[in-house]
Amino acid sequence: MILGDVIITGGSGGIGSAIIRDLSVFNIHIYNLDKIEPLLNYKNSQYFSVDLEKKDSYRELIKKLRDENKILNFIHCAGYGGPFVDIVELSDADWDRIRAINYDSAYYVLKELLPLWKTEGYGRFLGIASSLSLVGKENSVAYSGAKHALWGFTKSIAAEWGGLGITSNCISPGYVETAMGVQESEVSSHRKKILEMTPSRKIANPSEISRVVLFMLSRDSGYVNGSNWTVDGGITAI
Repeated sequence: MILGDVIITGGSGGIGSAIIRDLSVFNIHIYNLDKIEPLLNYKNSQYFSVDLEKKDSYRELIKKLRDENKILNFIHCAGYGGPFVDIVELSDADWDRIRAINYDSAYYVLKELLPLWKTEGYGRFLGIASSLSLVGKENSVAYSGAKHALWGFTKSIAAEWGGLGITSNCISPGYVETAMGVQESEVSSHRKKILEMTPSRKIANPSEISRVVLFMLSRDSGYVNGSNWTVDGGITAI
C-alpha cells in the first residue's frame, strides 16, 4: 500500500516512465516534473514542463502542489550524464548542469515537502542514484560526484528526519535498457562491454528498477532507512 500522492522528477525517461506506469494502478496522483513531455500519459498522472537547472522556475510549483494535495512521496529520478570527458576537458557549464539535475534539484524539492511530512508524521524520499554513487569511473567525474552527493544527502536526511516517520533511501541501478543507460549511438561496442563486466550477464529492464521503487514507497518499507539498494547485476559487488 502506498500512502499519499507522488512527485517524480525525470518521469519521462526510461526508468521514470516505468515507475509512473506501475504507480498508476494505485489510487493516488502522480506529478511528473520533466523538461521532456512523456510519450504516454498514464491514469492519474499529470505532466509539468520543468527545467531542473532553473530552481526558481519550479519551487513555487512544488509549494502549490504541496498545499493542494497530500504529497507524501518524492522520487528524484532525474538524471543527466553529460559529456564523457576527463575533468580538464569538462566545461563549467556542463559541471553546473550535471550537478543541478542529478543533485541540487533533489534538495530544492524535498526542502519544500519536509514540513508537510513532519506534520503528517510520514513521508518517503527515494533518490534514483547510480552504481556510480558507490564507485568512481574515468570520464565521469561530474556525474559520479553528483550521484555520490545524492547518496550522502540521502543518508543525512535519514538521520535527521527518521524519527518522524520519514524514510530516505536510494536505489542505485547499473546499466538499464534506456537511451541514457546503454548509449549505443555514443560509445562503440558499449553493449558488449556492459555484458562482459556485469556478473548477471544482462542489462536491466526498467521494470526491474520500478518494482523495487514500489516496495520502497510502501508502508511495508518503514524500517528501511538510510539505505542504498544496488540493482546492478552485481557490478559493484566484485
